[in-house]
Amino acid sequence: MVGTKNNRRAQATKQQLQAALLQLLQTKPLAHITVTEICQVADVNRGTFYTHYRDPADLFAVIETDLVAKVTALIDQQDASPAAWLTQILTLLKQNETATAIIISELTESPVLQALLLPIKAASLKDYATRFNEHDPAVLAYYFEFFLSGAVRVITRWLQTGAQQTPAQIAQVITRSAGMLQANH
Repeated sequence: MVGTKNNRRAQATKQQLQAALLQLLQTKPLAHITVTEICQVADVNRGTFYTHYRDPADLFAVIETDLVAKVTALIDQQDASPAAWLTQILTLLKQNETATAIIISELTESPVLQALLLPIKAASLKDYATRFNEHDPAVLAYYFEFFLSGAVRVITRWLQTGAQQTPAQIAQVITRSAGMLQANH
């Protein structure tokens, strides 16, 4: 089938371009990567690149959007405990280590982190209000910022040191620190 073959070919080309960008990101920042470099690593021509993406930032945005979709799907598992879905998310982040490192460095702009934080933030603020008998939203936001900074540093250090501990171990560190585990976990 012509459409299927071309679709597979286009998907393979996109994967080559994404892999090339991620490879280049290991040695230089996104802002310094050119379309020519990506095409050389991916072994495709510039016209092919521009068929799919506007520029390297657009290519990275697609990688990030795909990661957001995967993270969101894991978070949407209503029956999973915080430690269970955080373990799955950390596994995904480890599998996408290069993209994750860039996303974490762009903390306030990252749609991946925003998708991850929304349910954590709501649960954490509710927990902090009860635990600390605090009802001022500004003060509760400070508690969350403290937690967020620590969680990001834990994940960053874990990835920078080769992710030797399991995602479950790191999820346990984060959830215990945040007080997110229920008594039976």
